[in-house]
Amino acid sequence: MTEMIHTDLGPELEAIVLSLIESGKYSSRTQVLRESEELKGWRDAQAQAFKELLESRLSTPSSEYIPVEEAFDRLYRELGIKGDRSA
Repeated sequence: MTEMIHTDLGPELEAIVLSLIESGKYSSRTQVLRESEELKGWRDAQAQAFKELLESRLSTPSSEYIPVEEAFDRLYRELGIKGDRSA
């Protein structure tokens, strides 16, 4: 059974969806929306894992303090996050 996704995206997002379909990357509006939901789920899971790891680290006192940038670099490496972290 194919489930249809219906939503009003507004003109800007609708233009992006149509552009993705026209480019051939996706075959339908439903496919674009379904993948966007999957990506949102992945992003939410990554954010939750980051929060849990950070809370764990903050609750464990350490006699060795490191600069905050190094601490975040370690967290990003442990979570497998790559790319520009300045945004």
